[in-house]
Amino acid sequence: MKLMTCAMILAMTTCGFAVDLAEKPVDGTLEGVGGFRKPMQQVKMVVPGFLWVEAEDFDDYGAWKLDTQFVHKMGSAYLLAVGVGEPIPDASAKINVPHSGKYRVWVRALDWLPEFSPGKFTIEVNGFRSAKILGASKREKWGWESAGELQLNTGENSFVLKDMSGAFGRCDAIILTTDLAYLPPEDHDATQKERARLTGVSFEVDEGGKFDVIVVGAGAAGCSAAISAARMGAKTALIQDRPVLGGNSSIELGVGTDGASVSKANARETGIVEEGNLIRVKKGQHKMSAAYQELAAAEPNLTVFFNTRVINAEKNNGNSISAVIAVNTLTLKHKRFAGKLFVDCTGDGWVGYYAGAEYRFGREASREFDEAAAPEKADSITMSGCLMGDLALGYRAQDAGRPVDYNAPPWAVKLLPPEEFHRHPRSFVSGQWWLEHPGSFNDLEDPERCRDELIRISFAYWEWIKKHSSFKEAARNYAMTYVPYIDARRETRRLVGDYIMTQQDAEAGVMFPDRIGYGGWSLDVHNPKGIHSGKEGPYEFDGRVPLYSIPFRSLYSVNIDNLLFAGRHVSVTHIALGTVRVQATLSVLGQAAGTAAAMCSQRDITPRTITQRYITDLQQQLLRDDCYIPELKNEDHADLARTAKLTASSVCAYDVFDKSSYQSDTSTRHPLNMNRAVMFRRGIDENIGEFYALLENVTDQAIKVKAHLRGSAENKDYSAKEDLAVAETTLTPGRKYVKFSFNKPVKEPFIWFLIPGTPGVEWELKKSPRIEGSRAYSGSLVGPWTAVPSQQYAAYLKPGIHIEENYIPASVIDGVARIVGNQKHCWVSDPEKPLPQWIELDFGKATELSSVRLTFDTELNSRFPPAPVPKECVRDYRVSILKNNTWVDVAVVKGNFMRHCVHNFDATKVSKLRLTVEATNGHPSARVFEIRAY
Repeated sequence: MKLMTCAMILAMTTCGFAVDLAEKPVDGTLEGVGGFRKPMQQVKMVVPGFLWVEAEDFDDYGAWKLDTQFVHKMGSAYLLAVGVGEPIPDASAKINVPHSGKYRVWVRALDWLPEFSPGKFTIEVNGFRSAKILGASKREKWGWESAGELQLNTGENSFVLKDMSGAFGRCDAIILTTDLAYLPPEDHDATQKERARLTGVSFEVDEGGKFDVIVVGAGAAGCSAAISAARMGAKTALIQDRPVLGGNSSIELGVGTDGASVSKANARETGIVEEGNLIRVKKGQHKMSAAYQELAAAEPNLTVFFNTRVINAEKNNGNSISAVIAVNTLTLKHKRFAGKLFVDCTGDGWVGYYAGAEYRFGREASREFDEAAAPEKADSITMSGCLMGDLALGYRAQDAGRPVDYNAPPWAVKLLPPEEFHRHPRSFVSGQWWLEHPGSFNDLEDPERCRDELIRISFAYWEWIKKHSSFKEAARNYAMTYVPYIDARRETRRLVGDYIMTQQDAEAGVMFPDRIGYGGWSLDVHNPKGIHSGKEGPYEFDGRVPLYSIPFRSLYSVNIDNLLFAGRHVSVTHIALGTVRVQATLSVLGQAAGTAAAMCSQRDITPRTITQRYITDLQQQLLRDDCYIPELKNEDHADLARTAKLTASSVCAYDVFDKSSYQSDTSTRHPLNMNRAVMFRRGIDENIGEFYALLENVTDQAIKVKAHLRGSAENKDYSAKEDLAVAETTLTPGRKYVKFSFNKPVKEPFIWFLIPGTPGVEWELKKSPRIEGSRAYSGSLVGPWTAVPSQQYAAYLKPGIHIEENYIPASVIDGVARIVGNQKHCWVSDPEKPLPQWIELDFGKATELSSVRLTFDTELNSRFPPAPVPKECVRDYRVSILKNNTWVDVAVVKGNFMRHCVHNFDATKVSKLRLTVEATNGHPSARVFEIRAY
């Protein structure tokens, strides 16, 4: 009997994989976070009298960084002098020259801001420094600058790039020639031809392979698309232009995998993104790169091509793509990848663009889709990205142990006067998400210039922090030590599908018939003025939305038959992009697109045909793979568990909510500058004993604090004006849970606690409320109150709140594998009875089984999985089948931390199936959302 246990999967996620990536990142290595280099190449004289030296082939980069972001625009990777205003350590190389003599030295450089020429550097050969200052040509494009004539010796010669300013100087290549009259070409295409002539590098296109599905771009969407397609059995290629997986959520950049759970109860996205996040928190990783790579490496049908950027697409005679052409960003070698289906996950819609797909750029006029938040007239405004990298946002500052003065360089942007700036950062050691350039900058046409504008903003902003912000005293001893150089873009091109999702679709919570996922982030659209928006603030619009669905018709091209897409460039308006563009939501779309692509390949159909004929098949496959689609249930006819009879060793009759049930959100505290309140369902016990609130006294004096107890007939109803009881306590300086004693019976089903405005006191939020309730604020003790659903302040009762629940065994086959509203959809064993506990499926007759799918509880009510392992998650378990009146184990697992576990085994006739939970990761009960049997 073949046995595939979750323990084997766990061994792969914790100890490395038996199946390696077919294309490891051998063309480059990642030296820590943000330290990326190309393996050294021997410089050879291909043409007599000429030596072409790529800057990225230097032996030692020093503190210069290899930048490959703009290969598609300027032709090559280059070295970038990433600094903070002081010269950085040299990059150096040893170059063998076959013949001594006088050589002219040409350097391809960029004066990235000709008005100021900030990025100055020079070159030193054999200890002799050129008098020529490079990077100060006053030209606005890449070009060749002469560093003068130098005497070179036969054999080894030392070359050094000497930064002069710590201001992002850049060097692409060096030409050494004995032809003193030679002038290098300036045109981009001519430069590439000359590069090929002098280096011997061929730009001929080699074959990269034929695939069922080709996914281009390996961010959150692309990784999920490729992994899901491969799991469906499709031979899949994942083409990634960076050295790591993850895109904006990678270790290079560091955007969190946020989604609907930021403001919605029990709404964290599942499927592949949940798998990755569980691996990430288990292994203590900050970001998703390693987790995605482990998941990719587990798929024998998946080949990953790193440092490979798609630069063109080939089409058949009709409206289908036949292949994409890609360039290795380090070696400049070209390959053709042929495929049946293509999934554009580039974030910028490049595959669609090269194939002639319809697309949009900028903001729609309000009248086009009747969007209230859209501008009156259409324009080309897009949202700015942010500088991110090395776990820094915008910049990083460190304590120097002494006062550090700072004046922004003259080339930094000019911010609004301090009295007009109107920005309120939460901290100062790193930047804020709103360090953005104006939306008139074009991230597609000139991405390097956009990145450079963000650099200018970081330098200017640090001066504001040091001289004008509320942190100026705290930052007195701090120095800016790093400014990232990678732009985590938010918006560029958006490809057009059969449906363009709008603001109203999200606000109305539309449930599309072809829905394949959901969102819940706000309509978060940033101010087009960027950092210069003044009192208008950083948002253009930030409208709240309910949980809404996303249609499959927004994930494939309206005019290219075999093109799907997932990422921030899906078929949505500029306003709707504000909610769709976050990482967890995009991962959900990626899994849907990859699954659909595999279905299209296997059935020889187009994505549009799925919408027309097979949308139920796609939806049911996504549910089977642990995705959640609102208001859809498991109706998989192949799932034999759906008709089984369920029994269990015990059942939990109620939930208990006490101090151990919650986590506070230490990053979010609300000052008691007004009256604030928190509401809970009361539970079984009418008597309210002690109320504990997590407060912080930010002064150096003790403060008297009162709490008022009131009742309510329903959640979010704060209309009661009469107190049932009032308690008072003394809060000493610092942060602590503070006790208020009531001992008061309450008849109403909901209770709420009001703390009046108290200067000097702050109240923390809960990370994720698990009990039904809300929070509210008001300027008056008698209201009116503004209720905030799905959020609560950090507080609990003692004794804890007991809520009656119905955690019956049949919940595991009711079709929904998560808590939705007040419906738990979960079997929970009696916490008063020790583990092990079991749940059993009786098929009524001998039934052939070969696969079991289990879905456990990983606390989807938190923004991210609790680290290192959700305590609710089942840790040790066994799956047994009753065969010929004998129980036989088909899976025995120790140390599980995953939500969705699949166990495959040889097909066999069974009459019963039993899951025995032997241990959890800290919870007293077994908690199981779903069992499927095939």
